[in-house]
Amino acid sequence: MNTDHLELVKSIIIKETKQEPIEIKRMVIGICNEVYSVIIPSKKVVVRMNTEAKQLNGTERNIKLLSSLGIKVPEVIASDYSKSDCPMAYQVLSFIDGQDLGQVIESMTDEQLIDLAKEIANIFNKLATIPTNGRFGWVGADESGLVDSWAEIMKQDKIEERNNQTGIVGNELVAKEKELFEKYKPYFNSVKSTLYYDDISSKNVMIHDGKFAGLIDLDTVIYGDPLEAVGAIKTCWYGTHHGEVYTNAVERELGLNEEQKNIVTVYALFNRILWLSEKGVKFNENTSTDIDEEAVKSDRESIDKLFLELGYTI
Repeated sequence: MNTDHLELVKSIIIKETKQEPIEIKRMVIGICNEVYSVIIPSKKVVVRMNTEAKQLNGTERNIKLLSSLGIKVPEVIASDYSKSDCPMAYQVLSFIDGQDLGQVIESMTDEQLIDLAKEIANIFNKLATIPTNGRFGWVGADESGLVDSWAEIMKQDKIEERNNQTGIVGNELVAKEKELFEKYKPYFNSVKSTLYYDDISSKNVMIHDGKFAGLIDLDTVIYGDPLEAVGAIKTCWYGTHHGEVYTNAVERELGLNEEQKNIVTVYALFNRILWLSEKGVKFNENTSTDIDEEAVKSDRESIDKLFLELGYTI
């Protein structure tokens, strides 16, 4: 654990709560921000830090938006993005009890997964009622940096960029991904700009005693195609019983037709290739340049099966 970060967290807690921390623990899921859970005498809180304020400062806007829709999210207790008193921008948030879905899904019953799917579909439906500006991309504290088509977002140049760095994806799969993009580009160009939360699969969906407890890590939401997030859900646990039960239930609650389910599979494939490209890339202290060969093997097996599901010959 980074001792400099521990001292920073301690000083932030004392400044913002006027209490001495009893326990500070690094939260090991997530690759963007430095996140710590902290126990103080009155409660448990979360401290999130980043050297770049833009990675954090959309949280307050998005928490306010989701909270106004009746979606369970943390409360922002304090924040400072100026880096005037601290070398990192930071937030102190209320703690949502529970674990990320990816840590507990295998212990959940089919009934619990179906109930969770209803909650998640309800979140999709609520967010879709909020008008966008007609453009596409991630929205943090403002709507800067958006583009004119969903195809521009789906082009996924970062896959090739990361492969040039690590070689983990391989040139053959990079070429197949580009071919897939060209095939579905007309669909991407037809997508209507819709507000959704894209990082809603194995992380950030908190589960407590088998039930949905809330969403976390809301630095950005996105204007685009909500089916992309359903694709991420599908590919997280592809080929498993609990994954199939959960994905099918989300699709059912959203009322997806067969064509839309096929698009979900397309997005599942894009997401899995993107996640494979992240292997060996260091984003923060939770990540490493070391490559987990078993994880790579699992990714490649799922990628092959998803191609087959779409009618491609491997």
